Order: sequence, then structure tokens, then C-alpha cells
Amino acid sequence: MEGETNGDAFDRFTIAHAGFGALLGVLRVTPVTAAVIAVGWEFLERPLKDRFPQVFPNATQDTLQNAAGDVLGVLVGYALSRGLR
Repeated sequence: MEGETNGDAFDRFTIAHAGFGALLGVLRVTPVTAAVIAVGWEFLERPLKDRFPQVFPNATQDTLQNAAGDVLGVLVGYALSRGLR
């Protein structure tokens, strides 16, 4: 899956994850809560993709590398939104 969506650490959905992280920062959730939400989503995403693939723009399963990149994207977006204030 390398070089494909949901295969590499960063893909076309990285910006969406960063945007969500920025939203969490604007909503003033704690950094720990933002991290728990980001990691929790990665665990929830797999069974949701299996059960409801039609809901996802790309229902292929994330590699571990991609899931880590998604979490990092959320945390970077969070940090940037908090740093802009």
C-alpha cells in the first residue's frame, strides 16, 4: 500500500486531520483530550470502514504508519491553532 491513500504516513487526508486538530484547539480541549480523541478515532475507524465502507471517501484500511501520521496531523493542527492565539 505504500504510495497509496491510507498507506503512507501522510496522504491527501492529512490536511483534514490537521483541520480537525485545529478545531479541537479552537474549542479549547486539553492536549491530552485531543490526543485521546485522535488515537481513539484510529481504533474506531477500522471497524467502521468494515461495516460502512460507503461512508468513507476511501475505505481501504490504514497502515500503522498512516494511522500514526493521522494522529500527528491532528496534534500539529491542534498545536498550531493554540499557538495562534
